[in-house]
Amino acid sequence: MVAIMVALTIIGFVVLDLVVQGLGKKKGTTGKHGVVEFSDFRVPMATFFHPGHTWVNILQSGDVRMGIDDFTRKAIGNIEQIEPPEHGRILKQGEGAFTVKSNGKTLTFLSPVDGEVIGINGMMLSNPEEVSKNAYGSGWVLRVRPTNLSVNLKAMKVAEDAVVWLKAELRRFREFALSENLHYINEELQYEVGRTSHDGGYLTEGMLGRMDKEAVAYFEKEFLDKKE
Repeated sequence: MVAIMVALTIIGFVVLDLVVQGLGKKKGTTGKHGVVEFSDFRVPMATFFHPGHTWVNILQSGDVRMGIDDFTRKAIGNIEQIEPPEHGRILKQGEGAFTVKSNGKTLTFLSPVDGEVIGINGMMLSNPEEVSKNAYGSGWVLRVRPTNLSVNLKAMKVAEDAVVWLKAELRRFREFALSENLHYINEELQYEVGRTSHDGGYLTEGMLGRMDKEAVAYFEKEFLDKKE
């Protein structure tokens, strides 16, 4: 049953660097090898997105790989260190699975599935900055043997639902960065977000690295600590 679901799943994806002005007008096109393309970005099919911005790919063995979605990777920018759980740890969907360190700040990512950790990506641990650029390939973080996958998948976004959700997340990030209430985001950065968004330019990669710890903690609460 899972194999049928995977075969029929085509995931659309919008990342932080998409042109905000054209977000509601441009549609993705399906390219070669089952890849959905949006602007300059390529997204593999059969990828499931958890509300906490982690993703899952189902392997032929029935195990899954998980990692950080490209939206959050681009928001973080330079990833300095990944702190994984120990091998054999039992994960629960919606609970902390691993942490990411960047620019002296730490972000916790929730597990998208229930299951046992059976593998950790050594390349991601030794060279996270480079490997993480391939978010859905070599940038995977954990391999997990799921125990409740059919139920877990119901809480994730796929296909058109994922496209709608990710577009909404991009808009929320822009509002977060421009919010007058976030006085701890410096005026220069707010100006950059507003200017590039308004005139059709691209938002800068690594914006979280230019925000202080209070702003990053707010981002973590609003974007990563989501169970549904």
